[in-house]
Amino acid sequence: MLVLSAIRDLLVQVLSPPDFHTAALFTPSGQLISYAVNPPRPKDKVRVVVGLSGEVWQETREQGYGVVDSEVGRIVVIPVKDEALEDDAGTSDSLDWQPLMLLALNAAPQYNTEEMISKGQVLARHLSKHLSKFRTYLASPKPPATVSPVP
Repeated sequence: MLVLSAIRDLLVQVLSPPDFHTAALFTPSGQLISYAVNPPRPKDKVRVVVGLSGEVWQETREQGYGVVDSEVGRIVVIPVKDEALEDDAGTSDSLDWQPLMLLALNAAPQYNTEEMISKGQVLARHLSKHLSKFRTYLASPKPPATVSPVP
């Protein structure tokens, strides 16, 4: 069973307030699953971070994570990969591959990017151990292949 309060507790652990203030877990399609903020912020601001993170992920997925400085601060996006698929060579390089979830981290522009990436990757690996059990329920469906009619 997916326990959202436990996920939130994990998200809180990566924060270093006041500069590193937001962590959010969301689906590749942009649905917010859980988030943690410290100091408190409106949920709409978290949704803005999630929206920007989805765009960043689409543009930077080849490198395995995304980083952007924006009006809301520095945003780092880390994929939560399926542990079972980690051993398959080239899985994450495929254009149609989707991670189980995405992790968005938001901090002030002066916060150390490498530390954000490191904390995010550790948390993503930890989450993947638990979320991989739910792959069939969490995975985004692959778009249907287009078939041309045979003349």
